[in-house]
Amino acid sequence: MPIRGNAEATSPVVRAKGPGGEAARWYVVHSLPHTENLAEQNLRQQGFATYLPRRQRTVRHARRIRIVSSAYFEAYFFVSFDIGKRSWYPINSTVGVRNLVTTGSAPVPVPQGIVEALMSATDEQGILHPLDLLQPGGTVRVVDGVFAGQLGRLDSVGTSGAVRILLDIMNRAVSVKIDRQNIIVVS
Repeated sequence: MPIRGNAEATSPVVRAKGPGGEAARWYVVHSLPHTENLAEQNLRQQGFATYLPRRQRTVRHARRIRIVSSAYFEAYFFVSFDIGKRSWYPINSTVGVRNLVTTGSAPVPVPQGIVEALMSATDEQGILHPLDLLQPGGTVRVVDGVFAGQLGRLDSVGTSGAVRILLDIMNRAVSVKIDRQNIIVVS
């Protein structure tokens, strides 16, 4: 799957394999305020694969209206590397980066499939369209709660933050309402 996180990016993304044959993992970078673009560019120059999802918003100033592109997750973006083969310490000293999100002394990898799902809902200009992630009929995985780990089919998306999914329990489709933050889209 191609990475489409930044239209200005010219370097191809190379998927490294870890010592056990596993692919590089995605990690979260916390950048300084309003320096996501600079930090991402500097990490790419160092050979790291990055993904900076963007959103378009309308800005009104001095009787002018314009549409600008900004980071979808303000002051955060993603970097991919194999922690077993590459040191992550240079990331923390990169211009524009505050730090790599860690617990204790090690970076925390993003759960498998999250960044890939975001990338699948990103267009060629790097704009993330989150509604593309939740399409009725799509396959989802429950990540938290009583049904954690279960696969289901998305039945409907509510405006209050709840979704209805159909789980296969004892060879029968059972309708369950779950908060949308407790599911991820499975491609």
